[in-house]
Amino acid sequence: MLLSHNPLSINAGPFEKSIVVHRRMEIMFYLCTTMHFMSQLRYNPKTRRDEWYYRIKESYRDLTGRVRSRVMLNVGFIDEEHRPEDIRDIGKCLTYLYEHQGEQDLFKDPFARYNDFVRRKSSEFWRAMVNGGSIDAVQKDIEASREKAGRLIDVDTVEHTDAREVGAEWICLQALRELELDRFLAREGWSETEVDTALAHLIVRTVYSPSELKSMRIMEDNSAVCELLSGNQDWRPTFRGVYDVAPRLYALTDKLEQHLCDKTDDLFSLDNTIAIFDLTNFFFEGQKLGSAKAKFGRSKEKRSDCRLLVLALCINEAGFIRYSSILAGNTADPKSLPDMVDTLAAKSRAPMGADGRALVIMDAGIATEDNLTEIKRRGYDYLCVSRTRLADYELSVDMRSVTVMDARKQPITLREVRHEDGGDYYLEVTSPGKTVKEKSMNEQWRERFEAELTKARDALTQKGGTKNYEKVIERVGRARQKYPSVSRYYVIDYVRDEGKPRNMAEIKWRIAVPDNVDKDCGVYFLRTNRKGVGEKQTWDYYNLVREIECTNRQLKTDLNLRPIYHQKDERSDAHLFLGLLAYWVVNTIRYKIKLVNEERERAENKGKKPEEKRIHYPTPYWTEIVRVMSTQKAITTEANNALGEKVNMRICSYPNKKAEYIYDILKYKKIPFRKNNNL
Repeated sequence: MLLSHNPLSINAGPFEKSIVVHRRMEIMFYLCTTMHFMSQLRYNPKTRRDEWYYRIKESYRDLTGRVRSRVMLNVGFIDEEHRPEDIRDIGKCLTYLYEHQGEQDLFKDPFARYNDFVRRKSSEFWRAMVNGGSIDAVQKDIEASREKAGRLIDVDTVEHTDAREVGAEWICLQALRELELDRFLAREGWSETEVDTALAHLIVRTVYSPSELKSMRIMEDNSAVCELLSGNQDWRPTFRGVYDVAPRLYALTDKLEQHLCDKTDDLFSLDNTIAIFDLTNFFFEGQKLGSAKAKFGRSKEKRSDCRLLVLALCINEAGFIRYSSILAGNTADPKSLPDMVDTLAAKSRAPMGADGRALVIMDAGIATEDNLTEIKRRGYDYLCVSRTRLADYELSVDMRSVTVMDARKQPITLREVRHEDGGDYYLEVTSPGKTVKEKSMNEQWRERFEAELTKARDALTQKGGTKNYEKVIERVGRARQKYPSVSRYYVIDYVRDEGKPRNMAEIKWRIAVPDNVDKDCGVYFLRTNRKGVGEKQTWDYYNLVREIECTNRQLKTDLNLRPIYHQKDERSDAHLFLGLLAYWVVNTIRYKIKLVNEERERAENKGKKPEEKRIHYPTPYWTEIVRVMSTQKAITTEANNALGEKVNMRICSYPNKKAEYIYDILKYKKIPFRKNNNL
């Protein structure tokens, strides 16, 4: 469409004047293969009328597939007379020049068929565009779109591969770096690859609790731990390297335990004024005939059919290990304490003066008189359950009783026992819940003991039964030995057969004083040599023994240290020590969560009355933390981009709300890496 160039003139009477009325703007395109003219009807001040104003534009498609246009040259008004066909031909000439840059015509002038105006203006406009740099600008725009085109992908080609667990591994790695285990191993002369192998195996041991062989398979197929350590998705430790980790770490036991003790003391400002002692044991699968340590003993898991190893532990009130020792399976609890106390004294930073004596807490199994004397001689105070029940005792003069609540919200009554000057302080503890439990146990043992007596009596009249007087007494004696807690209340009468004096004729039994059987149920005594400690504080101190019970539970259940399948003593010891190192990682994470939860409890329970329900935030077990953190994955996404290239993106998912909450408590980074792209 071509508009008239003539302006609208208005006669103004005698003073005739040409007034230009600007019409609405109209745009007309002269399309060409690459370049085209765009014209607008504008007012030309020079001629004082509306004329066509020209621009040369180029349309092109960038690498993202988007159609774009760019002004190559502002031509302006063309004063010379021309036809619309001339404008079209100029566009054709410019397109030819653009497409044949650097080429030379060998036969004839390609513009010979155009008139002089077209040839002249084409040459003029081309030189202006070249000098202005607009010819090269288009190519630069196309190249600039290459990066964006590389990020545009075809959704139909998207595939997700190599999904791996990353959440639990990531918090374990950050905890290990917080404990500076990598730096410690580097100082011991371990190479970077050896350190990465050790950390990878330890993290997999902490999260999945597998054997060495299964650990290799988990690294290969399930876990992103190798990628987190090395930054290389394809790196894997060698088979021999993984198997050598535990023995090499066990060779550094003393140095490594001291390093971890110092780091946790500094990290959490621990004073180690409380030490909790206990022993536990682990059973073997297999005969272990050639082992010097694997012995039969009293299994706490009722596996007396298996050989055992004993693990002696001393922890502080935060649950961190201060001392560990792997002993023979038949080691008795009391025998292990002196060596443990000596080692603790050498390692402890706790003040040993009169005003800062450390308090050793232990159960009744270790608290023999010899051990208590030895602890006191080494400058420690002790707190334990009395091995003997006080018979004739009096309560303190004020007869005061303190009631506290146990973990199950059941009342516990505490009363101080009168004691001599310089003697130990005893605290009578009465638990209604324990009373019900012990009465039930006594009833069960009475039934079993009387069933044994009934069998012995019935055998006197049965054919082939034991009737010999001495043999019957031996049989009853074995029953007494089996149920000593209730058999002591029984009076048993033996009647000899008058016709056959060598035989037993009758067995009669009765309880001497029935009220005495359940008299002391639910009552036990705490014993300590620390003076000036109230009933409530003594109870709170003793309840710290639950920390070592929690430690044993995590070692056996969460970290799956039992049963032991290794056949050599050195491999068994290394296996247990690797589990202890995994426990250091677990307890570091759980203790940080515990501190935050305790702070929340204090803030939310502030100002509440004693009878009001108080809010409690329990510290989650390690298995629950792993379950929550396993929702975070690392995954590879493959797709084709706009350039036709294959793009691989390694992406770590964002943690869900529960996992994010754990990250916030620990103050750890939430995502190990954002996105890694590879063509």
